[in-house]
Amino acid sequence: MGSIAPEDEEVAMEIREASPTHYLLKIESFSLLSESGIDKIESNEFKAGDYKWKMIIYPNGNTHENGSEHISAYLAISGTSSLPPGWEVNVIFTFFVFNQLTDNYLSVRGKMRRFQSIKSLWGLPKFLSHKTFKEASNGYLVDDKCVFGAEVFVVQRQAIGECLSIVKSNGSFKREWKICKFSNLDKLWLSEEFTVGGYKWQLKLYPKGEADNKECDIAIYLHSVDSNNFDHHKKLKAKYNINLKNQKNGGHKKLSYCNWFSAASRTWGYASYMPLTQLHDKKNGYLVDDCIVVEVELEVVLKQSVKSLS
Repeated sequence: MGSIAPEDEEVAMEIREASPTHYLLKIESFSLLSESGIDKIESNEFKAGDYKWKMIIYPNGNTHENGSEHISAYLAISGTSSLPPGWEVNVIFTFFVFNQLTDNYLSVRGKMRRFQSIKSLWGLPKFLSHKTFKEASNGYLVDDKCVFGAEVFVVQRQAIGECLSIVKSNGSFKREWKICKFSNLDKLWLSEEFTVGGYKWQLKLYPKGEADNKECDIAIYLHSVDSNNFDHHKKLKAKYNINLKNQKNGGHKKLSYCNWFSAASRTWGYASYMPLTQLHDKKNGYLVDDCIVVEVELEVVLKQSVKSLS
């Protein structure tokens, strides 16, 4: 038995019991095709994936594509005049030849191909060698009869196109708040909203700490007000400093941050900004006359958003 593999690295072969889904072409008196000078057989139209197709067989091979001494098989899209301008159809096609001795099919599947106005025909110039096809023991040509087939799987476009936009902002902001009657503050202190880079922000302060650091550390955060309404693609990257000023010697405790703010991460800062013992120690100068001074330096570095492509 001769080799049955097409001389094409872009195909996959298998033996299959089920007949082709979309088209079968039975040829009687195969030898008369050559004697009659018929070098190409073009099938009638058949439908697959809402498109019309034709199978084309070259019994003696398509010599223009180096298919000599082979059966060449092609798929052509038909009825393209009714398709919209700029049409394209992505297809994975499979060609078959029936084994009349074993009652199954040799199937040869090509890679996905794009059919469009400038390339409306794809196929396998070396679908099956004449040596393999005509060898009686292989069962493909029996009593001068043979059967070819085709299946066409149209790959529907389902990918989502998106455009990623990242814009650097030159907006910057610096402001301080003097927070008095600190010992009387409840669980949370919120500053008024302020705008930087076209977006609203707030300073959040937990005077007695929060969560695991409650009654241990003061917690200070920067909060993005607008991010509550962001979709899951939109984000802001902010570079900022939160400074707790020393009101006695003019120095301050400064912590720097750089974070992405989004609908899922609206607040960033430090849960253990400063131990409460250090804050309340009068010699440190952070709490004077029951007042603290907090300063924010904020620069919106990046704005990232994604929009769908239609």
